[in-house]
Amino acid sequence: MNWRKPATLLLTVAITAYLLHKVYAEASRVNLSASSLLSPYFLTAILTGFVAYLLYTALWYVYVHHASGVSFRRTLLATLTGTYLGFSLNTAVGVLVKVKLLGTDYWYTMGVGLLAIATEFLAGLLLITVVGKNVVALVLAGAILTAMVFDRVAYYTLYPVFRALKKLETLERMYSGWHRARGNTRTVLLAVSVGILLTLANATTLYLTAKTFGVGAGYLKFLEAIIYSNFLGGVLGTPGGIGANELGVTLAIGDSPTAIVVAFLYKFITQYAYAIVGAVAFYRLVAGEVKAN
Repeated sequence: MNWRKPATLLLTVAITAYLLHKVYAEASRVNLSASSLLSPYFLTAILTGFVAYLLYTALWYVYVHHASGVSFRRTLLATLTGTYLGFSLNTAVGVLVKVKLLGTDYWYTMGVGLLAIATEFLAGLLLITVVGKNVVALVLAGAILTAMVFDRVAYYTLYPVFRALKKLETLERMYSGWHRARGNTRTVLLAVSVGILLTLANATTLYLTAKTFGVGAGYLKFLEAIIYSNFLGGVLGTPGGIGANELGVTLAIGDSPTAIVVAFLYKFITQYAYAIVGAVAFYRLVAGEVKAN
């Protein structure tokens, strides 16, 4: 029996219920008024959140364009539908839809997804190294960059683990997709540059959202919040990172009532709102396929 999907569903329901409970309970203690949501800080946060989503799309575009020549518009459609399907408990369908839209194969698309995650982590760690003069962040960034540029090193590092799990075929396919999607060193450096801009846009969006409600913290804390949010969203494996992302934010900026509301609003204007747009894009795509047949 495949227990992972029911377990993921249960975890998602539990985290989502807890998140909604916390937001509902704490929102009553926060000045969540129309004037706050229409303030210059929050309106600017919505704008920077939009820029961040375009930069996330650009990150995918860098990794897929060199191989398939796909347009940015097509890549945006793929990321929007992927964002929606990330909440639908069917990530396999999400990958298959991206394969169709991007003109790539399954493992190539998986490779792009892994590279995008790795690039976001690398960019965040590099920024924390520069802004916070953090040696640990520098070491971790060096390890990720080595795995990206010298991917054969990563392959041989993981080989014993996958051999013990009797999953060598999976490793071979993952490596094939990763290696083809990575392209040359120039592609990696361009992607890292986009990743740095993406991390700065996300951190600025969170900073402005926090500023809206008077949460004061240094900019470094918001950079750390983005790293924690991405990491927990990936590790806990909840669809779309729901709940886990907010937890990552509050670990960095605090667990106060205001911080919880800030974390939820930040994720809403950078991800959840685009899942709604992605749902429209996905069902229009499906409707178009049905009419074509």
